[in-house]
Amino acid sequence: MKLQNIVVLVTGSTSGIGKHCALLFAKEGAKVVINGRNKERGTAVLEEIQAHGGEAIFVPGDVMKEEDLQHLVDETIQTYGKLDVLVNNAGIFKLLSLEEMSEEDFNRIIDTNLKSVFLLTKKAMPHILKSHGNILNISSVAGLKPSIGGYAYNTSKAALNMLTQVLAKNYAAQGIRVNGICPGIIETPILPVSDKESLEKLAQVVPMKKNGEPDDIAYAALFLISDEAKYITAVNLPVDGGFPRI
Repeated sequence: MKLQNIVVLVTGSTSGIGKHCALLFAKEGAKVVINGRNKERGTAVLEEIQAHGGEAIFVPGDVMKEEDLQHLVDETIQTYGKLDVLVNNAGIFKLLSLEEMSEEDFNRIIDTNLKSVFLLTKKAMPHILKSHGNILNISSVAGLKPSIGGYAYNTSKAALNMLTQVLAKNYAAQGIRVNGICPGIIETPILPVSDKESLEKLAQVVPMKKNGEPDDIAYAALFLISDEAKYITAVNLPVDGGFPRI
């Protein structure tokens, strides 16, 4: 029970990596705040946690809406009285050519993957400071290397990696750790392909010759937010099977 009585807020936790993080954190004793736009999926995650004896609430909301972010923090404090760990996981993936990418596409990706993290962190930080907690940002290996069509996506993740380190530098003296994880190819709904043949082709670019699973990220996240990582900050940890970075 590495997270006994720890309150953890995980954005985008109704599916994929966020869902698996929420389930694992609850298993390790955390009180989990689940967040996402889909009420049906959010309720399903909540019921799964409760069925295994865990404690959680589901707060629906869109990270693109600042009022939803404020409501998310307010509900967390109202329910549990504190916030120990913020996991910024919500994000969107889209690759487009320069000709295809509209200003609206670019802004939506940047606002979801980067601006929402800044805004929620800003709202959550006073509570993180009170609890001497920490923050974890789920980024991507796309923030470490360029991709074809990654004008907005790769840029948003590279900026998120830097935001993680800037936050870590600014709050280290106050005992607040801020880290990131850079997943590689993880088999989640965000992938643009889902058929077996396409997934096997993707795996061939990975040195380990296999794609990752959501739990691979969840266990790395568990380590980084736990006291086992109490001397680790400003890290953007690749969890990618050795995915090429050039």
